Amino acid sequence: MLKRFFSGLACLPLVWCSTFWTPVLAEEGDEVRKSFQRCAQIRDPGPRLACFDRLAGLEDAATGTAAADPADGDPGPAERVREFSRMNLFWELDDDTHGGRGRIRTYRPLLAVPARFSSAPNERPVSPAGEAAEAFPLDSVEAHFRLSLRTKLWDNPVGDNGDVWFAYTQNSYWQAYNSAESSPFRETNYMPELFSVWRTDVSLGRGWQWRKVSVGLKHQSNGRGSVLGISRSWNRLYANFGFEGPDTEVYVRPWIRVLTEDPDDNPDIEDFLGYGDLRVIHHINQRRIEFDARLNPSTGKGMVRLGYHFPLVGDLHGYLSAFSGYGESLLDYNHRQTTVSAGVSMFQF
Repeated sequence: MLKRFFSGLACLPLVWCSTFWTPVLAEEGDEVRKSFQRCAQIRDPGPRLACFDRLAGLEDAATGTAAADPADGDPGPAERVREFSRMNLFWELDDDTHGGRGRIRTYRPLLAVPARFSSAPNERPVSPAGEAAEAFPLDSVEAHFRLSLRTKLWDNPVGDNGDVWFAYTQNSYWQAYNSAESSPFRETNYMPELFSVWRTDVSLGRGWQWRKVSVGLKHQSNGRGSVLGISRSWNRLYANFGFEGPDTEVYVRPWIRVLTEDPDDNPDIEDFLGYGDLRVIHHINQRRIEFDARLNPSTGKGMVRLGYHFPLVGDLHGYLSAFSGYGESLLDYNHRQTTVSAGVSMFQF
């Protein structure tokens, strides 16, 4: 309770600042309003204050340099907003957004989905190594939960660039309404990854920037060990290129599978999950639209997914999604289905 109380006190100066500046910045329009919202989302007090100072045109406390007069070419608050990006904020790529090590942040949006409908539940998974011993009766509606967190391990190992992160994502699919089979957890996927993020910040024209590139190693498995027909695992080396335009983020992620000495039950997984994926995120006020796609051109197999997050309260959002193709879960990597989900999500910078 005390933590929440003092957190609330910490927000009072931000509320006062927003109230004070509203009439002053009215002529700057909606763009400036959104900038204050973005600054308020920064969790670390130092970067948050620097963001507000930057928008207000205050002098740089570190250098003592006064803000430029508009007549001397200062672009004004609206232009400073455009310099501030969601991708910079999320990955802490510049001085205004840079945070420290050891803090736990969300990675992918956290999900609590009580209703996920499948057009074709995978009752008897198969793979080149074999198939499940027997079919398991599944409900077409189940629950889905996702936990996804990240933390920074190494801050600026090379000059002022190249942060090293660790992330962990877990997806669980629960046959919550299948009381005839004792409501089991059908599948859980575990995905730890270690990666570095490098700031690029290259202008591509027409308001687009190449913001960052990541290089990492990702493990994914369902923890079934050597259970014939349903064990799944693989490792990938990947690069992730991040581009940002007006209210839009684009991530292009190619990968290479890392083979191990021990054989697995999914040697053909690349036939279905391909050699990379595309992710597009578009922001409309406080709403977020996501598009994901994968395709293996040689097999013609892949997937598409559309997700929609809309605000409820604070960091809590309503969530809707539709998926069609292969590999929504690792157990279903070679099983085609269409799913529709409804629930809530939570994410923060």
